[in-house]
Amino acid sequence: MDNKGIRTVALIVASFLAVSAEVIQFKDCLPSEGVTGHATSVELSPCTSQPCNFKHGQTVNVKITFTANNDTPTLKSTVYGIVFNVPVEFPLPNADACSNSGLTCPIQKGQTYTYSSSFDVKDSYPQIELVVMWKLQGASSNEVCFTFPDVHQ
Repeated sequence: MDNKGIRTVALIVASFLAVSAEVIQFKDCLPSEGVTGHATSVELSPCTSQPCNFKHGQTVNVKITFTANNDTPTLKSTVYGIVFNVPVEFPLPNADACSNSGLTCPIQKGQTYTYSSSFDVKDSYPQIELVVMWKLQGASSNEVCFTFPDVHQ
């Protein structure tokens, strides 16, 4: 393949990735839940329309941008599905948000960070519509906590 062909393939791939990622609408968790900060942007892919519809066997990519409200030596990522108003944890393959996510700990107050991760939609996950709650938890507080879809739009 010549250079023109390689550029064309790269452009097609870049266009596909740009189209398949969606900046989603989300709602911050309540301050009473120990949240001191919030996400400034959340992107999910593949998500072609909202609410996002993930299928068994897909790998979902997430990118969360936030400004830290606290210094913290650690950061843990936790995801819950809200089923009948009860949060049910969905284990992530790597809950340590300071490794393999684009972040370097310690997290410093006032700095802006982008956390990136992915997870597989396992066949064992129920096929139901639910609200997802995502937390990035520091050593002493929740730096980020939000739910999606934002059902209060």
